[in-house]
Formats: sequence, structure tokens, C-alpha cells
Amino acid sequence: MAARVPVAAADTVVRVCLLLATAIALGDGLQLLARGGPADADNVHRFLAGVYIGWTPLFFWTAATIHRQGVLVYFLAVPIFLGGVGRLVSFAQNGILGPVGVSLASALLDFTLSIVIVRAHSTALRSRRVMAAA
Repeated sequence: MAARVPVAAADTVVRVCLLLATAIALGDGLQLLARGGPADADNVHRFLAGVYIGWTPLFFWTAATIHRQGVLVYFLAVPIFLGGVGRLVSFAQNGILGPVGVSLASALLDFTLSIVIVRAHSTALRSRRVMAAA
């Protein structure tokens, strides 16, 4: 039986980020599903709650199988980044609602998470290519 290859540090970083995204999507999705939205937009809010909850198995599965993943990880970073863009657009149009620190931290988390996922995964893929060529 072949020895198990240790998981690279970059893979661990991506895994942790994807698990964090899983928890955020599930938590926000369940909260939005239960709470809904304003009467004129409740339909859209609950639809998006289902989308958030629906993303969680994909984030989780990708985190669990990170050593076998390629471009899918980049595709998963895109909606996280776009979530941050959406927050900034909302801040520009409506101001920052609720506690300023929490709102800004949420936007910063979206951008940071997506950038860290892309950079760490790129590092992991490069390391795999170098090890395969050696």
C-alpha cells in the first residue's frame, strides 16, 4: 500500500477558507430563509437563501477533496468575491446599515477569503506540478 502524501500547507489554507465559506453560506442562508425580506422582495430573499444553502455541500465537498481539485476552486472563489462587491455597492447606495465594524468586516472577509483561496490554491497547484516534474 502506498504511503499517504501529506497535505500541503497551501491546501490546508484553501480547505480552511472553503470550510469558513461553507459555514457562512449555511448560516446566512438559514437565517435569510427563516427571516425573509421586505414584502416586495421576500420572494428574491428566500430564493437566494436556497442558493446559499445549496452552495454549502459544494464548498464542503471541495474542501474535503482539495488535493484533487483544480479550476473548480477558482470558480468557488468568484461568488465570494462578488459578494464583497455587492456589499460595497449596497454601502454606496444605502449607506452602512447596522454596526459599521461588522459591515466593514464582512466586506473585508469576502475580499480576503477569495484572494487567499486563489493565491493559496495557485501555490498548491504549482507545487504539485513541480513535484510531478521532479
